[in-house]
Amino acid sequence: MEKKALTTAESVRVVEKHPWVITFPNHEDLTFLFDPLERKRYTLNLPELVGTDVCYSKDGRLLMRRSSLVDMFFFNPYTRELINLPKCELSLQAVAFSSAPTSGTCAVIAFRPFTRFIIHISICYPGATEWITQEFSCSLGFDPYMHSNLVYANDHFYCFSSGGVLVDFDLASRTMSEQAWNEHRCAYMRNDNADWFNLPKRIYLAEQKGELFLMYTCSSEIPMVYKLVSSNWEEINSTTLDGVTIFASMYSSETRLDVLGMRNSVYFPKYGLDCKGCVSYSFDEARYYPRKQFPKPTMWQMQKELCPLRSL
Repeated sequence: MEKKALTTAESVRVVEKHPWVITFPNHEDLTFLFDPLERKRYTLNLPELVGTDVCYSKDGRLLMRRSSLVDMFFFNPYTRELINLPKCELSLQAVAFSSAPTSGTCAVIAFRPFTRFIIHISICYPGATEWITQEFSCSLGFDPYMHSNLVYANDHFYCFSSGGVLVDFDLASRTMSEQAWNEHRCAYMRNDNADWFNLPKRIYLAEQKGELFLMYTCSSEIPMVYKLVSSNWEEINSTTLDGVTIFASMYSSETRLDVLGMRNSVYFPKYGLDCKGCVSYSFDEARYYPRKQFPKPTMWQMQKELCPLRSL
């Protein structure tokens, strides 16, 4: 009985967790953790991460890459456990892993659009001695310079380009497929703006219980969020978000459901020097918090500041 009660309590604790912001200052041993809900900052001394860059984060694990751009490793900032991966000689533009490296089912995917119509995908597993790289043709044309982070869901890895193409890599069969954006559902297309895909924007891809969420920000101050439903991207708002919170960053974006005080919002890894809170957007109230964070240059410049390179 006691064991069952403990298991139940543990599952509730895990469900209620929300992501924290982690920041890696340049050339320092210190790493900063920030709780966006409690608005508290903590400092960790992690000399293992000096001279490294963050690539991805999932389930409390970090995927890091040394400045040599060859050595990659998993790192747990709480236990300081370090698990090395084979040297990765190829340049990459996005990388992700499916599950914790100790799970026995972890796969790491490195993604590189080589040209508009050729994509290189490399795969390895913890304990492997090398990466395996495959070349795929992209008949629909994938923007090699502007695309989302990678997302894992239901044994597939996904990536979305600003040109409106969703790449789907099936991990089991190691095959790739494509899906074109259904343009008629886009708010800018509905306004007959044929240049929508050419607008500068940030693209974020996330998943919630196997469902894909796409968010982008461009010239509008309102993040646009879509959900993939039966092969169609449907625009959603505060009434259809159903309590989902998106935690966005350049490397990996996550979602949580019904987190008290954070529902129907987007949280960015940017926070002020006074550590009073992260920058967020509430769909219920249709506004950013805090407003004073925003200078009045362009929205593109603002979005770069909302997702700092060394924070997620």
